[in-house]
Formats: sequence, C-alpha cells, structure tokens
Amino acid sequence: MKIGEVSKITGLSEHTLRFYEKAGLLRNVAKRRGGVRDYGPGDLDALGIIECLKKSGMPLADIKQFMEWCAMGDETIDQRYNMFLERRRAARARMAELTKMLKIIEFKINYYDRARRAGTLAIYAKEKPKMPDFFN
Repeated sequence: MKIGEVSKITGLSEHTLRFYEKAGLLRNVAKRRGGVRDYGPGDLDALGIIECLKKSGMPLADIKQFMEWCAMGDETIDQRYNMFLERRRAARARMAELTKMLKIIEFKINYYDRARRAGTLAIYAKEKPKMPDFFN
C-alpha cells in the first residue's frame, strides 16, 4: 500500500507516518522504484502497536526502545513482557481516574438537567445533592 492508503486506513497523517519511519519507530518499510513507500500488513500491525503505546502515555523514546527490542528477537522477550505489564498497570490507573471523572460529569449532567427542567437552581436551596468525591 502507498502512504496515502495507509494514512486513510489508520487516520495518521502522511507526515506522521514519515516521522515514525525517520524516528526509527517504524522499521524496514519496503520501497518501490523511485523511493515510494510500500506498506504491508506487518507495517499496519506495527503502527497499531505504536499508536496503542502512544495513547497509553508511553513516550516516543520508550516506544522506539520497544521496537528495537522487537527487532532483536527472542533475547528481549522478558523486557517486552515487563513493559506490557507496566502499560497494563498504567492503563488500569488511568481507567480508574477516568471512571471518577465520568461519575462527576454524570452527576453534574443530572444536576443541571433537573435545574434546567425546573427553570432554576433554587430547587437545591434546601438540600443540595452530594457530589461524588474526586479525591478518594
């Protein structure tokens, strides 16, 4: 596939795809005559991993290290395994934080929806609902 096709499939800009290759994140992309990139299924898999790790909060330098470990083969299985254990821990912590945020957002949606339907916040003058605690 050409770079434009991969860009459409992945949602990544052509500039980002070139950057990933230049930065050493995406290795060994085949080239056609004239230097035109020819991406294959393995490249799409690699891009999926790169984007997953990036969205998990992993710095590009660490993603590059992971891609280097992949290129090294079996001798780095333990490093890669441990890295994914850490990513899982970080993802679970982020999910817990997002769950807390969502509870507060849902609370405020209901709070303001009730006030909106009543036409006033005065409905809470006597008893204001308890907002979920963000800090615990």
